[in-house]
Amino acid sequence: MSSSNTDQERTAPVDELESSTGDSRTPGASTSGARSSRPDRQKRPNRGSKALIDTAGPDPDASLDDVKLAVGTIAGTHGVNGELKLKLLTDHPEHLTTVSTVYLGQSDLPTRLLGVRFHGAQALITLEGVTTPEAGKLLGGLKVRIAGSEVRPLEEGEYFLFQLIGLQAVTDQAEAIGIVTDIIETGAHDVLVIAPQVGPDILVPNHPRYVHEISPEQGRIVIELPVYVS
Repeated sequence: MSSSNTDQERTAPVDELESSTGDSRTPGASTSGARSSRPDRQKRPNRGSKALIDTAGPDPDASLDDVKLAVGTIAGTHGVNGELKLKLLTDHPEHLTTVSTVYLGQSDLPTRLLGVRFHGAQALITLEGVTTPEAGKLLGGLKVRIAGSEVRPLEEGEYFLFQLIGLQAVTDQAEAIGIVTDIIETGAHDVLVIAPQVGPDILVPNHPRYVHEISPEQGRIVIELPVYVS
C-alpha cells in the first residue's frame, strides 16, 4: 500500500465514485522542514480533461481516520461459490490478509472480508453474503476500499497518492511551477502531471533526482524540472 522513494509502484486509475476515497498506492520522497497547516486542495486550471484532481478524492492533508483507500477493483467472478477476482491497486497486497472489513463502491456500509488468496497478479476474495457467481457479477467494477486506519503504516518519507494531488509544485528556489493534477502509471517510476497557469502540462518522473521534497502539510512539492534533449 506504499512504496519508498527509490521503488515507485503503479498508480490507480481515475476514481470518480467515492467522495472519501484515495488510493493506497504510495509514491514517496524524502521530506524536510517543519510541519504546518496547509491550505485547501489547490484547483487546477480548467483544461477540459479528466484527471485525478477533477475527482472527489480527499484533500492531501486528510486524516487517515477520515478516509477509505481503494485496494482493488472487482474484475469478475471465480468458480461457483461467489469468489471474486480483485484487480489490485495496492503495493502490499499481502496486507489484505490482516483486514476483516471492506467497503464496496460508494457505500460506507462495512462488508466482512471472509477470505483472501492470491492468483497471479490478482487476488481472489470471498465476501460475506456473496455465495454465487450471479451475486458476484452484480459487484463487477466496484472499488474495494479499506478504512485508512487499517492500512499498513507508512515508512518515513512515504505518502499516499491522494496526498500529492493538488500540491503546489515549486523549484528549489521556491519559484512556482504549477499544480500536481494527475499521476501517470508507467513501467518504471510514476510520472507527476503538473499543470502550470499557462502552457501545456509538465511531466516529471517521481524519482529522487527530480522530486526533492514532498510536504503535504505545507501544500507543496519541490521538484527539479527535467531537461529534454531532442
